[in-house]
Amino acid sequence: KMKSAQTLDELRGYEGFAARSYFQGIASVLDGDWRFSGRKKHPPADPVNALLSYGYTLLYYNIYSLARARGLNPHVGFLHSIRPGHPALISDLIEEFRAMIVDTVVWKLVISRRIKPADFSVGKKYGSGCLLGESAKNLFIRELEKKLNSTRQHPVTSTKMDYRRCMEYQVLQIARVIQGRQERYQPLLLK
Repeated sequence: KMKSAQTLDELRGYEGFAARSYFQGIASVLDGDWRFSGRKKHPPADPVNALLSYGYTLLYYNIYSLARARGLNPHVGFLHSIRPGHPALISDLIEEFRAMIVDTVVWKLVISRRIKPADFSVGKKYGSGCLLGESAKNLFIRELEKKLNSTRQHPVTSTKMDYRRCMEYQVLQIARVIQGRQERYQPLLLK
């Protein structure tokens, strides 16, 4: 339905529906002791959401630094709404990397039980959410780094590169499109 969207708000609605469906599907296959019923971010209410939020934050700042290095204004995006203090372009660019980098690391650690619900704590203050324990955080960072350093063939260039180089290439592409040196942005897709 996304191709038939007539407005940006309609497109955002389809994206929101797809995201809800995706996380509900994940929730249906996880053990109940994870207490994951879908995406809840502010604050993360359970261990899976805590892992996702932490991973997305790390990914976000990786892409933010790449965009700034290319001279892009991170606050002017295409899909995410522009609002004060929000780097909308970074929110746009992170979308194609969430599932292939962060989500795969989270699902691998959760399903294999290398990280367990007992590795988390709920903050004492109201609204502080679920927090990663130090050993879970260290394991997660190691696995995320492994994923970022793993290679894949980029579908546009056919070159093997690690995920950091893939992110850098995507930022370079968006810069070329904005500068009028490239007609169309080609997303990095899972195959």
